Amino acid sequence: LWVGTLLVGIATSLPEVTVNVSAVWLEQNPSLALGNVFGANMINVFVIAVVALVFGVTNLFGNQGRDTELLILTGLGLVALALAFGAFGDIKVLGPTSVGGLLIGALYVYGMRQVYLAGRAAPGENGGDEPKGSARNAWIGFLVSAAVVIVAGRFLASSADAIAEASGISASFIGVLLVSIVTTLPEGSVTVAASLRRSYGIAMGNVYGSCAFNVTIIFIADFFHTRGPLLREMQAAHFAAALAAFGLMGMGYLVFKACQSRRFAPFRALAPAIPFVYVGALYAVYVLGQA
Repeated sequence: LWVGTLLVGIATSLPEVTVNVSAVWLEQNPSLALGNVFGANMINVFVIAVVALVFGVTNLFGNQGRDTELLILTGLGLVALALAFGAFGDIKVLGPTSVGGLLIGALYVYGMRQVYLAGRAAPGENGGDEPKGSARNAWIGFLVSAAVVIVAGRFLASSADAIAEASGISASFIGVLLVSIVTTLPEGSVTVAASLRRSYGIAMGNVYGSCAFNVTIIFIADFFHTRGPLLREMQAAHFAAALAAFGLMGMGYLVFKACQSRRFAPFRALAPAIPFVYVGALYAVYVLGQA
């Protein structure tokens, strides 16, 4: 889970980092960046739900420990924090940083620390077939892939901005749907590949680790947004996407609890409902974005 959370989760979120920084810094389009953050979290949970339905809900959510629960709760806390500062306002502090951004960064570091400690206390709970091979080759592949993503992310942001302008569709919806689908392709492919290897800890860590890190990108993007705190740019469509992300992640948490305790067993039925909630949330974001 820790490898999936930190290394794989951050690696597969590199598209979101480059797209969001490009969106706020080069394209001056914070709506696109915020839409991508919350839209990526929405589709991540959609992906894990579909994978769970294919490979077995119990297989994916069942053999998990306290570290997985802390990871999901950290992601939920980060989305809630972003929602709160978006709704009640954020202020710049210490130069380019903001209060909301700093608290998001601090909560991410604290949450990851707790996940690590919980995993150390109960090793082997969410194992599986671990990847084997040359560490040197793995790091070379990682760095080459990261370089490609950094270059491609710049063009993805500008292309999405041009699509929003040419089509008349709001940048927030383009970020939630189009850009999020593209930038979460790494999460989707890694989740499927890990599940095929029965490395369910890596699959869960990748999805929920990416969800947590995606929100933390707000802290990073704040340094490049010169017109005030990024969270102050949140519009109705962004709030809808953030609430949907929180709701979908919460449904995933209840499915996780249902696989851990008989008291929560009825919530296992939420797994097949997640894809439908995702589609409904997309429609709500589209309507609010066009209003």
